[in-house]
Amino acid sequence: MNSNYIRLWDALEQMDRFDAEEKPVRFQLKFVTADRQHGTGGEIIEIRDARKCSGKGKNGEPIFQKPRAIVEKEKVSKNPNHWVNSTRNFLLSNGQIRKVHIRLIIEFNNQKVCY
Repeated sequence: MNSNYIRLWDALEQMDRFDAEEKPVRFQLKFVTADRQHGTGGEIIEIRDARKCSGKGKNGEPIFQKPRAIVEKEKVSKNPNHWVNSTRNFLLSNGQIRKVHIRLIIEFNNQKVCY
């Protein structure tokens, strides 16, 4: 496959990685907005410094799913069903969490996403 392209599955695997200090890796992505209920969308959003997270805990801090273990006290109060809904939460550099539908991701680490 051309080096300018990355498969969605490979991009998702890279998003799940942790560095040597067990902190989630940082990455860049672009995606298209869409809202079927309101018939809006089509805007391209770029996030230059993102990390995958599970959401915010009861204390308001972001939760990062750790490799092979989830600390019991950090469980999210509501199950977001990311697998069923094909979504992921991304922590932005300003501390906000943005939910993105994975099939609307068009670029990952400056590589076009293909399916």
